[in-house]
Amino acid sequence: MKILLISSYIFGYMEHLKPAFAENGIEAEFLYHGKPPLNFEYKNKAKHLIAFLKKAVGMNAKMEFRHNTIKEYVRGKKYDQILVVHPQYLSHKTHILLKSITGRYITFLFDSMAKMPRQRPVLKHFDAIFSYEKNDCKQYDFQFQTNFIPISLPRKTVPENTKQDFFNICSLDSRFNDLEAIGKALKEKNLEYEFLVFSNKPKHSPYVDFISKKIDSVNVQQKIQEARGLVDVQRKDQQGLSFRVFESLGYGKKLLTTNADIANYDFYHPSNILIVDPNSIRISSEFFDLPYTEVPLPVKQKYEPINWVTQVFNL
Repeated sequence: MKILLISSYIFGYMEHLKPAFAENGIEAEFLYHGKPPLNFEYKNKAKHLIAFLKKAVGMNAKMEFRHNTIKEYVRGKKYDQILVVHPQYLSHKTHILLKSITGRYITFLFDSMAKMPRQRPVLKHFDAIFSYEKNDCKQYDFQFQTNFIPISLPRKTVPENTKQDFFNICSLDSRFNDLEAIGKALKEKNLEYEFLVFSNKPKHSPYVDFISKKIDSVNVQQKIQEARGLVDVQRKDQQGLSFRVFESLGYGKKLLTTNADIANYDFYHPSNILIVDPNSIRISSEFFDLPYTEVPLPVKQKYEPINWVTQVFNL
């Protein structure tokens, strides 16, 4: 089987699917927005201004670049299946082109419909639509599929070189105030933590550290392994479980999360996962004192990349 996957790079999470494709004997090609050959750049400020003016009248330079680049890349090719992540980044004519060269055209939505309503117009092109948002699946008849454990390296529950109690890395967005509140609560408990927030315009905060350059996925995984637990802050317009949740599951880490719906999943255990209300944070000492309860292997295997590939690609 030959497949094509088109996606944003998403901190390299999709790279962890490669061993699963190989195990299934699938020849997989990856195209990432922002990576060659889809690394669009304005040649100069004048070109940027012209593109801005064209966008105002419905002409999108990035969309056109992606279409032409993908058209050239797939010229003369056929695929058994094509998966598109973040379908809103491709134009209608690009979707039509891709669908014409595959037997099954599918998408996985990494954003809720509430957060990213501009996904909706292009969804008509797909044979199957997957989402980790339960409410969206119910309302729009999507197929429910969680994220996967983004790990393809050997993992330990608590490495000998543990450096802090909790770790989180994210971009500066609407979650910032909640992350600060959790940081303040951890600091008051005299717990060691590292919260890294990426922003081109750093702010000052006594509870988080700002970074101006994104950290590559290998270093992020190393920091995760060096922490006893992870922190997951839910977006207000999303309910689905983030990759941070599945990193904690894969590495056997304790988790602080603002996502109350996690209690409805089969891997939830109160000694491993503490649900916190950012408006009234209560972190009990018992949670930190209790040992991590190992999740049964059959449960954990449901969320491994191999099972995700099997489900999404209907193998």
